[in-house]
Amino acid sequence: MQGLTKMSVQRVSTAEHVRDHITTLILAGELKPGTPLRENAIATTLGVSRNTVREAVLLLGQSRLIRHEMHHGAIVAEPTKDALINLYDARRGLEVGAVSLPADAEIIAGIKSALDDLERAATEGDDREIVAKDLAFHAATVRNFRSERIDAFYAQIAVELSFFLNALAASRLDYAEDESFLDEHRRISEAIAAGDRAGAARFVQDHINETIRRLRARLDAAEA
Repeated sequence: MQGLTKMSVQRVSTAEHVRDHITTLILAGELKPGTPLRENAIATTLGVSRNTVREAVLLLGQSRLIRHEMHHGAIVAEPTKDALINLYDARRGLEVGAVSLPADAEIIAGIKSALDDLERAATEGDDREIVAKDLAFHAATVRNFRSERIDAFYAQIAVELSFFLNALAASRLDYAEDESFLDEHRRISEAIAAGDRAGAARFVQDHINETIRRLRARLDAAEA
């Protein structure tokens, strides 16, 4: 039984590694929405078994980066407006709750550092880097819960958001093009640093509402 347990752990670890590799390709735009995930091709390319790839794809399905079609198997999902708005609604409760708690010096410093990174990315104009640093800023606020489980849950949401927002950037529907984008983040950071929890919660609410408004406008324009 000991040997079987060791084999099982190794198999799952390999599947997780394959899942992470496929996730990276999807987030980098190398696997476009609508691309089928062929188990044979992936297994051959990565030098793993089809069973490992099948398990990796099942694990990947938990992040909703893929969907399954009858007779076609797994394919890379296509972002939809409703799904994106639902993700922002899910963020709202977590982020508002996090900034409503007292923040110590370590949390405040982490948020300020994340804001600096976001401002630098915005100056350089790299869309994917802006997405990454934007999500890193909000993850820094959520760390105020001091909960590894909540951090892990938020990381799953961030993976989906990264997929959606990078898809928007690739379509030139830049969700961060408004001048107020950075100001919204600055207000959140400054309120947290000042211990203004009510203000921080209000600014997070306003930021998410405004981001949803911008995204709706861009997606509606693209569909018109």
